[in-house]
Amino acid sequence: PARQLAQHIDETLLIDETLGQVTQGYSLSERHLRRLFVAAYGVEPKQYLTTRRLLFAKQLLQDTTIPITDVAFSAGFNTPGRLTINMRQAYGFTPERFRQEGAPTKTTGSVTLRADYRPPFDFETLLGILQARATPFERVEGGTYYRRVGGFEIGVSNLPEKNRLSIRIPVELSRQSHAIVRRVRALFDLDANPLVIQEALGADPLLAALIAKHPGQRVPGCWDRFELLLRVVIGQHISVAGATTLMRRLVEQIGGTPAAIAASSPEVIAALGLTTKRADTIWNLARLVEAGELNLDERNPQVFYEQFVAIPGIGPWTAEFLRMRVLRWPDAFPAGDLGLQKAMGLTEKKLGERANAWKPWRSYAAMWLWRSLK
Repeated sequence: PARQLAQHIDETLLIDETLGQVTQGYSLSERHLRRLFVAAYGVEPKQYLTTRRLLFAKQLLQDTTIPITDVAFSAGFNTPGRLTINMRQAYGFTPERFRQEGAPTKTTGSVTLRADYRPPFDFETLLGILQARATPFERVEGGTYYRRVGGFEIGVSNLPEKNRLSIRIPVELSRQSHAIVRRVRALFDLDANPLVIQEALGADPLLAALIAKHPGQRVPGCWDRFELLLRVVIGQHISVAGATTLMRRLVEQIGGTPAAIAASSPEVIAALGLTTKRADTIWNLARLVEAGELNLDERNPQVFYEQFVAIPGIGPWTAEFLRMRVLRWPDAFPAGDLGLQKAMGLTEKKLGERANAWKPWRSYAAMWLWRSLK
């Protein structure tokens, strides 16, 4: 629980929720969770949160020209005054002092953020996966991933010599800096430790050969959980290109939000070119999410899986794939996938048994096996 809480703080800075609200999601008292956290990290959750917020604020102050007011909001302090107080307490000087010693002060129409990663990193392969399955909100061009955010477009490109992704955002989105960096990190799986993963999986001779040929494999995450859920369900049993076309029709003619789709009907959705069963599933998923009966933010892998397989039209393969990409669980493995069975030359049962040796990194093993089919 302590590690999960720390990860949640790292990812969100609790900008849209309080520490008390988050701790209520654990089956432990707040006092006991606090004791576990102190034992693991040496500080209380509140201190850890403040430190993470300050570190992100420092990065923005030193690397960008984002106005200090927007830095405060983006880092979770809500007001420049609170940022100043916390920086003085922690470092002995003000945000203005950090900026004087670091970044230029001239603000232009865009800002460049950074997202560091551990090498090796096969950016090109990951970009190819995203390009082939692009939704109407994204595109890949000239080695850069582009994404529409709030009426604007951001661009993500690789700086391999610095082991870093460069994220170009319009200044109008500067208050969303942390949320954007967090989503980029999730989408490109930047928190992975590839050397640890490769060493563990390399104990299998077949995987060792694939790793040597294609090091730095990542598991793509998602920008928006409901968006990926739609894309995965639409893509069942049809080609990648066909799924991309249907996804575009759905978004353009109905909308891509749970509210828009739930307000439609299975018949209208089916008229776009989907089967009746698939249209029923999509409409039902949107209805459940909109009603709060399907929790896409569930963090427990087993609970996440079980809530999906209980929904008509969602089988074990889809639920497992969603665990891999939506939940970003490193140990998901859809043993029923025909491609994985073909790559290993094994039946589903034998493949599942072989894959037990790959825990807790089976999601990465699946990515290397799928790649071997190309």
